[in-house]
Amino acid sequence: MTPMKRSVQTQVSEPFTECWGEESLPELPAEQSLTEYSDLEEAPSAHTLYVGHLNPQFSVPVLACLLRDTLERLEMPVAREHIEVVRRPRKAYALVQVTVRRDTLASLPWRLQTALEEHLILKELAARGKELLLSEAQGPFSHREEIVGKDQLFQGAFLGSETRNMEFKRGSGEYLSLAFKHHVRRYVCAFLNSEGGSLLVGVEDSGLVRGIHCSHRDEDRARLLVDSILQGFKPQVFPDAYTLTFVPVISTSETSVPLKVIRLTVHTPKAQSQPQLYQTDQGEVFLRRDGSIQGPLSASAIQEWCRQRWLVELGKLEERVKVLTMEKEQLQQQLQQHGPVSCTCCVL
Repeated sequence: MTPMKRSVQTQVSEPFTECWGEESLPELPAEQSLTEYSDLEEAPSAHTLYVGHLNPQFSVPVLACLLRDTLERLEMPVAREHIEVVRRPRKAYALVQVTVRRDTLASLPWRLQTALEEHLILKELAARGKELLLSEAQGPFSHREEIVGKDQLFQGAFLGSETRNMEFKRGSGEYLSLAFKHHVRRYVCAFLNSEGGSLLVGVEDSGLVRGIHCSHRDEDRARLLVDSILQGFKPQVFPDAYTLTFVPVISTSETSVPLKVIRLTVHTPKAQSQPQLYQTDQGEVFLRRDGSIQGPLSASAIQEWCRQRWLVELGKLEERVKVLTMEKEQLQQQLQQHGPVSCTCCVL
């Protein structure tokens, strides 16, 4: 069995000699390779690799480049578009889509330790005082706290559940030409009349990222459509009140048209002197509830909304008056405890 294991390692190292410009080693006979494969190997499968404790002092492009070089040194080559780096001021990690055998994945920890001891990997890639962490991401990986600023998403990633501020639409079929405009009206209006939020097209109701086929031409059409609809809202919706972005979706299957998630984010309306209710270009009014919208509203519902908003503002004012009254009483008590202050003046 020992000679067979050595020949398998030689096979794995061939791509790396080719990458560095050296002559490729002669291929094994087909019969021998087939025997080894059936006895020792299983078919490669797709996995999501979690890389933790990355150094947040490096930028996202630098981290991605260093990580790609590190994985190549660990005999696990990966394309740049399959590396997703998430960086925060004090934290950075990455998710990597790889297609490898299970035994190769299991040997990652000790191969990483060996490479570090032999100084084959830049130690500065890890955060100060920590060791680089490589493991398989178990189950759907949650991206909820990162979704707002995402540069790309993996197909099959889990974004959590719908909330008052997050709405998912699968967007399959002729969605962009048929249903998208109606959802823009309803959800933008509802978010404006609530606390803001995001409409994500290309995500299942369960929170799994699927993506939709969206070319550059589709992007231009979507931008023009959103702008034309929101220009008809009353009161006027200014451009800084919303953002429309197209997040690339990384998929293991090749498609002629790129997959993307359309993200329409409505920012929280600025503080206003009086409650303001937005209506669509068709004169309809919508409100956002937990995981759903309400509308179009009737005149009585609009009046009830205004009354509730005024009650909220009145409650804030009453609370402020209460705090000021308590502060006034405390100052009066302090003055009474000290008693009258006598003052003696001496004239020299």
